[in-house]
Amino acid sequence: MDDRSSQTKATHAIMNYNIKVPPANCMKDGDRDYQQISKFILSRCFKHPVSEGDWSEDTEKGIDSIYERGWHKFQGLFNEDLDLLDSIQNKMEKFLDQGGSNCIYHSSSSSLPQNEARNKELFMSVKDPLVNVPEIAKIIFDKKILQIVKCFFKCVPALGTLNLRKSFVNDLPPDQTNLYHCDNNSPLLLKLFFYLNDVDAIEDGPFNYVETSAFNKPQNWRDIYRVPDDLIVKGYGEDKIKNLTAKKGDVLAAMTTGYHKGQKVLSKDRSMLTLDFVVAPEDWDARKQFNISKDAIMLAKDKINQSNICLLDFLHVV
Repeated sequence: MDDRSSQTKATHAIMNYNIKVPPANCMKDGDRDYQQISKFILSRCFKHPVSEGDWSEDTEKGIDSIYERGWHKFQGLFNEDLDLLDSIQNKMEKFLDQGGSNCIYHSSSSSLPQNEARNKELFMSVKDPLVNVPEIAKIIFDKKILQIVKCFFKCVPALGTLNLRKSFVNDLPPDQTNLYHCDNNSPLLLKLFFYLNDVDAIEDGPFNYVETSAFNKPQNWRDIYRVPDDLIVKGYGEDKIKNLTAKKGDVLAAMTTGYHKGQKVLSKDRSMLTLDFVVAPEDWDARKQFNISKDAIMLAKDKINQSNICLLDFLHVV
């Protein structure tokens, strides 16, 4: 069977689960990635099935929006859990105040505390967030999050990677994730964004997304990883570029295989938690996945059951 016949067969199988998957020409390794991710989707749907009763009508409308545009804002979803978001932010601040080996920096050689790093680094992140900030596990297993990811993947997915980061206001030029790019660590992933402070204007550094770009990329898109703004405007038009402002308590969801960036912060520091949900190990390599502590699992034990423990399939318990 040739690649085109194999892709058609895989597409028909996936359609039976009502999952919208980007075409092969929008994946890093083309047909090879499409075939691989199709196998993982079908296997995951068989091993960890869901039913339509697992999510609300509002959640389904949000997922339809993601399938159409590439993103959706679940407004106020965590308004009743602001204390949890505060505790995560406070613990992050303690690690950033200390600096050193429990932090990740824009320039990998640094080890400064944040008061010294803020004019020398674009950002600082907490290393091993599910070990150092175990409270994050309560979000991963929260039923509201489970509704979103189940409805998107039409199965129970797994957590891939995650990030707990603070971006600083300074005079450094935009770099790395401040520039448009596509996440190529998985052909199909859903990334959830939790602002830990209100992001109300473009000066606050919102997540920036190019609508429909997960399903529509130029022929030579693989040749340029960091794409200048003018090429994005030329290729998609200004009306497709969305600055996704949101309040603390909102949840942004996006297919980040499409073009996106983090707008450089100009008015105030921005803190954010991001979670990647997948059906296959990122980069096809389970050895690269993140650690989760036993303490984190214990903190979320009242939310964990036999049907959702598979969220940890690609994590290493330490």
